[in-house]
Amino acid sequence: MVNNHKIELLCPAGSLPKLKAAVAGGADAVYLGMSKFNAREFAKNFDEDYLKEAVAICKSNNVKLYLTANTLIKNSEVQEFIDMIKYAYECGIDAVIIQDPSFISIIRSNFPGLHIHMSTQAGVMNSEHANLFSSIDRINLARELNKKNIESIRKNFKKELEVFIHGALCACVSGSCLFSSLLGGRSGNRGKCAQPCRKLYNNSFMLSTKELCLIDRLPELLNMNIESLKIEGRMRSPFYAYTTANIYRNAIDSFYSGKFNVTSEMKKELENAFSREFTEGKFADKFVFNPKQASGTSSIRKNIYEVPIRNVGILKRKGSNKLPQIKSKESEKKHMIVRIYNEKDALVADKYADIICLDMFDKDFEKIKAKLTKPLYAVTPRIMFDSDLDKITERIKQITPDGLIAGNMGIINMKFNLPIILDYNSNCFNDIQLNYYQSLNTKPIMSPELSLSQLEEFKNKDFIVFVHGKIRLMTLAHNLAENKMQDEKGFIFFQKLIFNGAEIINGKELGLFNKIRPLIKRGINQIYLDTESTKDASLEEILEVYGQILAGKTPDASMLQKHFNLGWSKLGVE
Repeated sequence: MVNNHKIELLCPAGSLPKLKAAVAGGADAVYLGMSKFNAREFAKNFDEDYLKEAVAICKSNNVKLYLTANTLIKNSEVQEFIDMIKYAYECGIDAVIIQDPSFISIIRSNFPGLHIHMSTQAGVMNSEHANLFSSIDRINLARELNKKNIESIRKNFKKELEVFIHGALCACVSGSCLFSSLLGGRSGNRGKCAQPCRKLYNNSFMLSTKELCLIDRLPELLNMNIESLKIEGRMRSPFYAYTTANIYRNAIDSFYSGKFNVTSEMKKELENAFSREFTEGKFADKFVFNPKQASGTSSIRKNIYEVPIRNVGILKRKGSNKLPQIKSKESEKKHMIVRIYNEKDALVADKYADIICLDMFDKDFEKIKAKLTKPLYAVTPRIMFDSDLDKITERIKQITPDGLIAGNMGIINMKFNLPIILDYNSNCFNDIQLNYYQSLNTKPIMSPELSLSQLEEFKNKDFIVFVHGKIRLMTLAHNLAENKMQDEKGFIFFQKLIFNGAEIINGKELGLFNKIRPLIKRGINQIYLDTESTKDASLEEILEVYGQILAGKTPDASMLQKHFNLGWSKLGVE
């Protein structure tokens, strides 16, 4: 079957010279960011004047222009964020790319006709999650999907789909990485990734990925009725922007002419533009890591790419920048939510916790549930593909939990009719997002990248704060061996196997103890504890201390505190 529509080639434009290069190379659309709120804040990006020129270039060459606004937004930044989109809208952009779904309705009401695309930062990897966003115009799918699962989402989701076909891969599921911000305060979820995955651990680049290259797979992709193929690389050179656009343009056009043709010379040109060794990645279920090499090789050529620019006239569309009023809301009631990993700890937690959580696939789930007096919630996987949905549904029906801890947003759309708490990888970062999640009858554990003072500023106090336990720094859809990791500075991390992959956890656990007392005084009194590693103190001792803090007391936790870190609680992230 031949695709019944011509696919869009979407190319990166990290600066004006790169935009010209991508357009000259044959891009159908480009994506770029302004100075803030985009996932590549260290690219040169575009100020207001350069954005006007970028729009003129694109309109002169029949190329669409998409603005990336795909980072987490603090409460103090919401108005500035909307003002930026308003400016870009009135300049004439075709679409805005976002991470936070709570802004969909706000953008719709303020900017008529502007298309809204969901970023890969949202981590959409199954049909249930995709269909939560039925009002969106397009979703850029997670890069962890194989061909079969992309086809399944295509079958079940009626709006546009976009997939990455070339460029850098993240080791972690996009939107779920806390590694960079924990080590240096530079949040990947805020566009400032310091690339800890490219550093040495155990004297090898064990988390460094190869480059994605799906040029040989184009016929399969072009026959899947996907709307857009995306090239990564806003931080790369103009030569890279031109070369990747031109090579993929020629390959796509050869398919539509009836003679698909990709030569060894074309692949060599792609390698010369930039390469860390190519892989077909998860699309073809291929191994993506290259432990011997972190930095890529490239040819630096200072070509100047010129494209025609005409007077496109003044665009006559006006947006508004109205935001919903946020009403103050008190916490529902004091709650201690405790995640446990075995029967012994479950019985201890039963004395103190209001809700106990256990992995849904734990073999003793039903046995433990029968021995508890408190509700037992099932922790669902963070990595959840369409091929897993039946298995997850059957398991939840079998174990009959009292509620769910959703590691993946797709759980919300599966209609289990159970209370749902969203795990902290839901990245709840502002009052608008908090209200949105509550409108879906869920309650989030707030992003641990927010400081305690930022949490205090929320008007809506009805949320959960992660106060104690191991910090999941990365969630990876790769079967890495369980392992202890040590970086060049001597910091310790651990690789653990999980459903559909692995996770990287910090060697030293979070423990806020009395630091949360100001939150309790302000009525923020629902706390979450993860108890997998309690070797430096007894679980009973830890739960007793937090119980006293919730009750308004000030227990002496000084001896306990020295075994734990404070995470982002003081400074948050930039």
